[in-house]
Amino acid sequence: MAATHLDVGLRCIKYLLCAVNSLFVLTGVMIISVGSTIYAVYEDFSHFLDPRYFSPATLLIVVGILVFIIAFFGCCGALRESTCMVLVFAVSLSVVLIMELSAATAAYALQDTVKDLLEEKINNTMHEYDKNTEIKSAVNFMQSRLRCCGYVDMSNWYDIEFTKENDMGIPNSCCDLLGKDDNNKTICNNPYVIGCMSRLSIIVHRSALYIGTGAVAIALIQLTGIVFACMLGRAIRRQKTERERRKWELRESIVNGYQPLGKTDPLTTFPVVYMQSQDYPLKGNTNW
Repeated sequence: MAATHLDVGLRCIKYLLCAVNSLFVLTGVMIISVGSTIYAVYEDFSHFLDPRYFSPATLLIVVGILVFIIAFFGCCGALRESTCMVLVFAVSLSVVLIMELSAATAAYALQDTVKDLLEEKINNTMHEYDKNTEIKSAVNFMQSRLRCCGYVDMSNWYDIEFTKENDMGIPNSCCDLLGKDDNNKTICNNPYVIGCMSRLSIIVHRSALYIGTGAVAIALIQLTGIVFACMLGRAIRRQKTERERRKWELRESIVNGYQPLGKTDPLTTFPVVYMQSQDYPLKGNTNW
């Protein structure tokens, strides 16, 4: 009866672990999509962001790919009842758990220095506005996309030497609405008043929040997977031990119950039959 309960418990844990692995596949897709989205957003503003900001997003993408591989080991180990594969699954999942927590910690830690780094990066890039076509395109993209101007406000452009594009002495990307005067000169009718540093700071803070929250939530799910893997490993070990014990008992019962031919139980008695001999006459025979 105990062996039956053990088999049922093992089967339940196997199915639960397979279900958790299916959930891991979905979380892997989520991790990769979040990391790729944040990386793509950062890539659009790569001229103004320090390379260290890309590391949490890159780490999430790597973790998402590893989750697929780990889920494969978990399913194979559960279905084949392989203690080794289940152990590899648990250890690998623990490593991924540490990587996710590291990404979340790094994302939160970078928030403290975001304003200083952004101000320095944006200021240096703005001074290269007329010297580099690529930088000019990047600045115009940032200002038009984020609807901002300068790193604090539009007055930052007054200290920078570049070819004036409109009557306000700021790039056309700083203007929401452009027009022409009687002399066919460009007029900026509605300039953006918010600086780009505050807008980029919001993007970085939100990205860090998404990375941190997503990593912690998925880490809790993976912690459940680690617990199930450890339970499955113990159940597989117990079942194998129980099977060996039952085999040993069966073998002992066969060996002890076997008796060689010709040997009888000493407690068993058989009747003795006496046969008459023809060489000696019987008593009372007068014809001998």
